[in-house]
Amino acid sequence: MIEQTHCPLCKSELKKVYIAKDYLVSSESFDIVECPSCQLRLTSPFPNKDVIGSYYESDEYISHVEGSKSLFDAVYNLVRSYMLGRKSRLVEKAAGMKTGRILDIGCGSGHFLNTMKEIGWEVSGVDASPKARALVMSQFGIDTISPEDWFNSDGKYDVITCWHSLEHVHEPWVYLEKIRGQLDNDGMLIAALPNYESTDAKKYEADWAAYDTPRHLYHFTPSSLEKIMFTNEFLINEIHRMPFDAFYISILSARHMGRSILSGIWNGFISWFSSWVNKEKCSSLIYIMK
Repeated sequence: MIEQTHCPLCKSELKKVYIAKDYLVSSESFDIVECPSCQLRLTSPFPNKDVIGSYYESDEYISHVEGSKSLFDAVYNLVRSYMLGRKSRLVEKAAGMKTGRILDIGCGSGHFLNTMKEIGWEVSGVDASPKARALVMSQFGIDTISPEDWFNSDGKYDVITCWHSLEHVHEPWVYLEKIRGQLDNDGMLIAALPNYESTDAKKYEADWAAYDTPRHLYHFTPSSLEKIMFTNEFLINEIHRMPFDAFYISILSARHMGRSILSGIWNGFISWFSSWVNKEKCSSLIYIMK
């Protein structure tokens, strides 16, 4: 375990905000700490790279699990199908092209890659999980690689996507440097991230499911992400809502607290509505950067 005492960007001393529990695998508790200068939050301590894989070993980790085992999973998969279409249209609009080369970092079970492949894009994927990479090959015939192999590669891409993946990596600025070098001159980086300034995050506080300690190492807001991206020579051009995340995260958060699914749905609705009044209150946001 690696204690986080100072902000990796500002070098300011970090202040404890919450103690958050790992509800998925270990039942261990981790601190959520915040930089008073840039408002970046981190999980402390970090599990080091050699052991963090053990915290993903759960059949409930739906990013890498297929099949509808419950009504909740079935609804998740239905919403995912809708969002895949929305993401593909967003990529086409942001890139200004109908086909091109795209790399998805943290590709999980590969549904986004397959969607882009089916509409004519040349696709590549990166994922740390051997299980996930094998699943993508067996289901979709798409060959994906490990982060280590990606760092040793020299491909060029029109679009690179990180759908809820940058919060998982130990040194996101190292990823951003590699991404910048692999984007073509007019290339776009598209990243989706949880937003701890959302209405549902403030409602559930330490029990907010999108803290997902210790798998989520970093916790962002639009303003803190803007500072990180500017430091790494990216500018945020557009921000879009992920409207269904408020419901998904609120239902999980309510379950953490022993409350009913109806309670989670209601709080999800409140968060969803508030995000239409103020985009920066949305549970998760999509950032388009260049």
